[in-house]
Amino acid sequence: MTPDAAAQLREIAHELRNPLNALSAIMEIMKDERFGPLGNARYQEYAALAHDATTKMIGLCDRLVQAPMARSKASAVSVGALLNDLAAMYGPMAEARGLTLAVDIQADLPELAVDTASLGTVLNNLLTNAIKFTPRGGRVSLIARREPLENVAMFVVSDNGIGMDPTVLAAQMAPVDPHDRSATTVGPHGDTGSGLGLIIARRTVAELGGTLEFRSGKESGTCAIIRLPLRSADPQDISS
Repeated sequence: MTPDAAAQLREIAHELRNPLNALSAIMEIMKDERFGPLGNARYQEYAALAHDATTKMIGLCDRLVQAPMARSKASAVSVGALLNDLAAMYGPMAEARGLTLAVDIQADLPELAVDTASLGTVLNNLLTNAIKFTPRGGRVSLIARREPLENVAMFVVSDNGIGMDPTVLAAQMAPVDPHDRSATTVGPHGDTGSGLGLIIARRTVAELGGTLEFRSGKESGTCAIIRLPLRSADPQDISS
């Protein structure tokens, strides 16, 4: 497969993942009959099957997104539009799990020159983890700020979930075999995670020229902080 084809496949997987997450959350609401009985047991059965199918498809998209690809060109991104789209997409998932999803975007934050698909992939990953590992009644926040002294845009995804001991977090950030389940974490909703997504997220942010920092403590939530340089994209890149 050529680098261009790999990049296109990864972008398609990224675009598919958002609606699949929303559909998975809706199916979870239906199979659990959160708003009342469906009226026929077969509907609940089909909703459960659809939920399982979308979960498997999300896993496939994750594997495709994690595949190596050539660096994409930067384009001008409206941070407000990007984060609001993510909030709209993940709102049903958060609601289905009894969580509050809050978005706080600095009003005068300028457009950012960045590979939109890669940044979206990282934020998707961080939001999914925050929702997975925050118990019912908790809060997940998505924040965007400008740090003028550092000349960076700062994105924060935080939660008040189960968190991780700093030593465990450091171990999860070390290179791992994706088939090794010994370090798997089980969340309050029954979701699991091996830490592979965190490693990929940090690598992707580094490829974008930024940094990704994690702060966490056991039973005190997790905070992921992305810092990306505020710089203008090449006009030719933006127009292409």
